[in-house]
Amino acid sequence: MSGRVAAVRNWVRGAALLCLALHFAAACAGAQTVHGGISGVVLDSTGAAIPAARVRATEQATNRTRATSTDALGEFMLSLLPAGAYLVEIEKPGFVKFVRAVFVHVNQEVRIEIALSISVAVDRIEVPESRPLLKTESAALSTVIQNRHVTLLPLDGRNFYELTLLVPGALPAAPGSAGSVRGDFAVHINGSREDANLFLLDGVYNGDPKLNGFGVNPPVDAILEFEVLGGNYDASFGRNAGGQVNVALKSGANTLHGTAYEFFRNAALDARNHFAPQSEPAPKYQRNQLGFSLGGPIRRDRTFFFGDYEGRIVREGITRISNVPTLAERRGDFSASLLPPPVDPLTGLPFPGGVIPAPRMDAIGAAIAVLYPAPNRNAPGQNFVASPAERDLEHHFDARLDHHLPGSAEFTARYSFSDRKLFEPYSGATFSAVPGYGTHVARRAQNLMLSETRAFTPNFLNEVRAAFSRVAIGVLQENAGRSVNASVGLPEISSRARDFGLSMIRVTGFSPLGDESNNPQHSVSNTFQVLDHVTYTRGRQLLRFGFDFRAVQQNAFRDVQSRGFLNFLGAFTFNPLADLLLGLPTLTGGARLDNPQHLRTESYAFFVHHSFRARQNLTLTAGLRYEYASPPVDTGDRANIYDPATRTLVRVGTNGIPRSGYRDDRNNLGPRMGLAWMPRGRGTVLRAAYGIYFDQWPLAPGEGLYFNAPYFDFRLYFPLPGLPLTLSNPFPNFFPVVLPSSALAYQRGLRTPYVQHWSAGVQQKLGGTRVLDVSYFGSKGTKLIAARDINQPAASAVVPNPRPVPQFDDINQVESRARSSFNSLQVRLQQNLGFGLSLLSSYTWSKSLDDGSNFFSSAGDANFPQDSNNLRAERARSNFDIRQRLSVAYTYDIPLGRRPGDMWCDPPSRMDRVVDWLLSGWQTAGIVTLQSGRPFTVALLSEVDNSNTGRSILGFGANDRPSLAGNPRVADPGESQWFNTSAFVTPPFGSFGNAGRNILEGPGLATFNVSLLKNVAANERLNLQLRTEFFNLFNRTNYDLPDNFVGSPTFGRILSAQNPRHIQLGLKLLF
Repeated sequence: MSGRVAAVRNWVRGAALLCLALHFAAACAGAQTVHGGISGVVLDSTGAAIPAARVRATEQATNRTRATSTDALGEFMLSLLPAGAYLVEIEKPGFVKFVRAVFVHVNQEVRIEIALSISVAVDRIEVPESRPLLKTESAALSTVIQNRHVTLLPLDGRNFYELTLLVPGALPAAPGSAGSVRGDFAVHINGSREDANLFLLDGVYNGDPKLNGFGVNPPVDAILEFEVLGGNYDASFGRNAGGQVNVALKSGANTLHGTAYEFFRNAALDARNHFAPQSEPAPKYQRNQLGFSLGGPIRRDRTFFFGDYEGRIVREGITRISNVPTLAERRGDFSASLLPPPVDPLTGLPFPGGVIPAPRMDAIGAAIAVLYPAPNRNAPGQNFVASPAERDLEHHFDARLDHHLPGSAEFTARYSFSDRKLFEPYSGATFSAVPGYGTHVARRAQNLMLSETRAFTPNFLNEVRAAFSRVAIGVLQENAGRSVNASVGLPEISSRARDFGLSMIRVTGFSPLGDESNNPQHSVSNTFQVLDHVTYTRGRQLLRFGFDFRAVQQNAFRDVQSRGFLNFLGAFTFNPLADLLLGLPTLTGGARLDNPQHLRTESYAFFVHHSFRARQNLTLTAGLRYEYASPPVDTGDRANIYDPATRTLVRVGTNGIPRSGYRDDRNNLGPRMGLAWMPRGRGTVLRAAYGIYFDQWPLAPGEGLYFNAPYFDFRLYFPLPGLPLTLSNPFPNFFPVVLPSSALAYQRGLRTPYVQHWSAGVQQKLGGTRVLDVSYFGSKGTKLIAARDINQPAASAVVPNPRPVPQFDDINQVESRARSSFNSLQVRLQQNLGFGLSLLSSYTWSKSLDDGSNFFSSAGDANFPQDSNNLRAERARSNFDIRQRLSVAYTYDIPLGRRPGDMWCDPPSRMDRVVDWLLSGWQTAGIVTLQSGRPFTVALLSEVDNSNTGRSILGFGANDRPSLAGNPRVADPGESQWFNTSAFVTPPFGSFGNAGRNILEGPGLATFNVSLLKNVAANERLNLQLRTEFFNLFNRTNYDLPDNFVGSPTFGRILSAQNPRHIQLGLKLLF
């Protein structure tokens, strides 16, 4: 580490220790992003300012009080208030006391203007609760998802993060892109990549540094509310350049309150998928989700507790259809087979009658064939169907303690825990459809937070927080610890029991057989965080500054290809299965590796933010944030990297190469500025803002260094004359054909990616509680992380080892070269609760372009250029470029029966009470979603351009594209032909196709999810809630993308659809 960086590190640590020391000596200050504030101006009846008026805000749930006084301009400001309901009291001798109820949202400021009347006969004026409609203090694009929406809206799986899609500019990631490892949910916010978002829980980091997903996932009943910052947020937020999801958990109160609930789903309540075979029974499905929450006082007005627990059990039958050998075929009898008659490799003549003699059968090959299940369908080519159970068990709990300290200080401690154990019955990455070779996925996340907020004076406040976050992920093949290889006679490559199982067996024409080749793998990521925020207010000015320090540790291993693979392509008998039965593999391979990972990195951020209310109707904001993230290094420098100077692999930390493999980037200074102006009256606000935001990329791309030789020794074996491959020794010590190894490299000048945000908009009050926001938001991503092959051969080269560096195969270099642009019109119509109705409606019309949408591949998307020497050809629509999206979320208290507080005109009869019970207490809530299609790329199944990028990273040809020979679009796209397949042709060998990325668009989506609730009140404090929730109520078929591979038998056809109608039942007790 350089001297400059060491100096910065020592300065930050010293500052942190100094601030903590001053804090515990009662002489420091700070602020908190999960809190809000109340500000305003106090005037008399003539409009003159009233100085020295006493202002007091009391949180109604806990009776905690904060007080201040107005200045010479009549202004006041109360900062760092926990989100919740407050009673604001304003007093001045000679004036009537003013009392008003307000609600403070997460990271929002409530602005109120009060006109005091001269005291005559009335000594107190009370104003009903109001929630701010117009946002006059900030230009950030943000939306608060309030508790009413969190608890009432239908959520399949009850993952509250899905509500981020209600925000303008939020687009869903491609189906399957998140995966069970990242947390089953991912989102693109305002043109950002799905790994560019930051997740905060009570103001501290709640993420997974390996993949940049979220850490713990609290239950719905633990959420107070959360804010989604979509862009142009102030300098106190950073680390990532996408959205910031800022979640506040509930806390205790002076009264005991809580919930107990269970939600239930069953296949009997669901509609059948459009593509499910009508002759096959519906797959089994059952989900039970139950839990409770409880909060209350330990010591009234002083100490409070809150806790919750939720458990989820899911059993789902996963149906796949495939092809397996018939009983006759596995005995070597191909007389009635659809496969070609096998040829005897010793004579070159077909076996008599198409039957392989028993003495010629290889014992190991025959034993492997027996591992295939017997056919159970009379459908040639699709003769086997299975629906094994996927099992998903998850537990989560939170425990929180809040304590009011003497001297206007508050202490909070919280611990959150999530544990998930998932069994996936198929080997996922190989598209296997044979049970018995599934995957166990274990994911445990923990988050610990300690904080203290102290108001030294009403205008000078400090908050210090310390946090620890851990995400542990383990992925293990189903047969780990059991040597299936030994049971059939195959040798093991690794002697470690965790690597045992069955080698991957690929017989052309049949489902793959064997345990997932990328497993086992395990990682533990620890993040230690200390942050301190200082807030100082004076009159119309607010100054906030602070720092954020994080240290990350990741310890991991990944035993790739530790069982090896065997491919049978029919090279010897012209019948792939016969090759297996004779014990003649076409190709084998495996890896011997020793690459435990011990990555370490640190990051520092310093910021200053200034807000100035220049006039009553004009607020100006400006800020500056500096961020530094040290490149991750291995504690033992156990990694090699390709050195372009010597054209060899060298150990990191030698030959002038940094320990991380690339030099750090210290030039990460991001300005932020904005304004909010109310030009006329009180009903219109104009906003504009600009900022630069840096993005800390996940640790996973850096793991590639561990797969460079010699720590990762991957070998391919081919049979040669006199050196046949046998099943008793498929991975021999000799290496018949010496193949160059692949390598991973880093661009020496690798930079921190950054994104520029700019926006302008107008907010208009429409009357009542309705507000309309119309905004333009744009962004430009620069130096985004991507990879390319810097050792790509000339496409037309047909000589041996045609690469520029012949001693290597592909050299995949990670570079900060990708660019993106995003432009959008965003409209939001919001209505706070009025007449029982609340509404949050968002519309986005956008265009997103880039030359690399992600670093990791997902859902068949390419993440590697077709031609690494022509990156301009990759510029196209982003993989997530959904041009139009509309979401409408509503909650409605149906006005039937008596309302709470209503009195009977006459003594009610029994029938009156029954009718009232039936009619009253009904609520409904729903989410309507309409969106246009997602773009997709037409790709080649096999590589013809000779560049080898077809298999890079993905392992198959999703990176290689065909050529266009006509208009690819059809007038009326449908299930059987979504696009013009004849417009795509395979280019000649040695050439690249001219079809671009993402030139076609898939089907749109329309869903209507609705919940119907019946509340049965036993008394004022006890309520029983019965819920029925419908997902895709009208059972619309929402198609997935069509088959996009040229040469596939189903090319251009749509073969699957998203979920049909599902129904979820719930029972909930609230008290």
